[in-house]
Amino acid sequence: MKKMMALMLALVMVFALAACGQQKAPAVGGWTPVEDAKMTDDAQSAFDKAMEGLVGVNYIPVALIGRQLVSGTNYCVLCEATVVYPDAQPYYALVYLYQDLQGAAEVTNIVKLDLGDIAESGEIKAAEDAGAALEGGWTVDRESSVEVKGALLHLASQVVSGKNHCVLCEGNELVFVYENLEGKTEITQRVTIDLGAFNK
Repeated sequence: MKKMMALMLALVMVFALAACGQQKAPAVGGWTPVEDAKMTDDAQSAFDKAMEGLVGVNYIPVALIGRQLVSGTNYCVLCEATVVYPDAQPYYALVYLYQDLQGAAEVTNIVKLDLGDIAESGEIKAAEDAGAALEGGWTVDRESSVEVKGALLHLASQVVSGKNHCVLCEGNELVFVYENLEGKTEITQRVTIDLGAFNK
């Protein structure tokens, strides 16, 4: 009877170890892009704590685009930002946060995104100032019927002879789409956000 119990216990342990080996754990030190871009409770809590006392610009989180496990957690949050003064136009910024193992959180970097420059150059660089962040007629616009495979969030549009659109897609890709006056669309630029490039 004891041998049978020992054999059953050994089988249970083998199956448990095999199941543990199949689980994917996030790699420590590497950025992990998120799949649906929704703010998690942990990320929202870190964001709220880190933003306490920050004045001059209003930051509204619109998408969690990545996390990094370190001694604590780094988060990268795409925010709609507006400088606090009358008639200020909103723009987009990547807000980097660090939350330590005790739960304290702080902002480590804020990168203003110049969507017009990104659309033209194919590179993501920080805008000089908030006024430059949406130059060239780009406006924050999260309502659109433009369809892009893997789209998570429509970010902005620009009226030209037709309309340009900027869409955040899976894999932290900014996809720029031109829509002509007849409603036909074509992708003009794809730029992947390198989460590690601006993390201090």
